[in-house]
Amino acid sequence: MSYIGRQLNLPASTVQLTADGAISAGDPVVIKSSGDAAKVDSTDAPLTSENFIGFAENDCTDNGLATIQLGGSVNDKQSSLTAGQTYFVQTDGTIGLTADSPSVTAGTAVSSTEILVKG
Repeated sequence: MSYIGRQLNLPASTVQLTADGAISAGDPVVIKSSGDAAKVDSTDAPLTSENFIGFAENDCTDNGLATIQLGGSVNDKQSSLTAGQTYFVQTDGTIGLTADSPSVTAGTAVSSTEILVKG
C-alpha cells in the first residue's frame, strides 16, 4: 500500500447489488437475506454484527444497481472525518467515533473525506 499525497493506491474491491430502497453515495450498506443491498436503518435494514458489507460508491434508486465498496477499499464520499480515527457504523445509518450496539467497525479515516473500509 502506498500513500502519495492524498491518493491511496489500492486494488478496487467492489460488488454490484440490487438496491432495496434508495442508497446515497457514502452510505453504510448491509446485505439483506434476499441478497439485496440496503442503507443501514433501524427498521427496514437493521444493523447486525455480521451484515455490514461496506459503503455505497454511487447514488442509487430503489431496485437500481448499487456499487458497494468492500473491505480494503477507500470510500471518498464522507465528510468531517479525522484522519487516523476508527469509525463505527451506527444503527441510524451514520458513522461515529463511538461504538453503537451492536459494535460494528466501519473503518479508519485516511483524510477528512476518505475512509479505509474495514474488511
